[in-house]
Amino acid sequence: MSLDAKAYSCNGRSSWSGSSRTETEGYQWIINTSDKGYVKSGVSICGVVLSNTIIDFSTSFIVKNGYSGNKSSYVASIQRTLACLGYSPGAADGIFGSGTERAVKDFQADKGLAADGIVGKDTYYCLSTARY
Repeated sequence: MSLDAKAYSCNGRSSWSGSSRTETEGYQWIINTSDKGYVKSGVSICGVVLSNTIIDFSTSFIVKNGYSGNKSSYVASIQRTLACLGYSPGAADGIFGSGTERAVKDFQADKGLAADGIVGKDTYYCLSTARY
């Protein structure tokens, strides 16, 4: 089965489409092509790439403020993407603090998502396709 991949420039103004035989090949194609994107199987999103960081959707949420299990690479990729999109999370230091939480909430509100500051599947997907 072939998977679909979509890649975007940081600001979302340019996009490219491709296909792959495996999920890993789809992620690598996005990394080689652009800054961010997603891989899907039919209508189901498998995972996303933000700032060359691959994030799968195996958990109900990816990162949130105060969670000791946050991966710093995931947080830093969110911070870089939010900054690219015009939000102000602070430094891309991999620490999910109050500045990052505020930027996530602002982004979520702008996209019509629940502005809870928790980066789950819907927020990650919106980050991977967001445009100015």
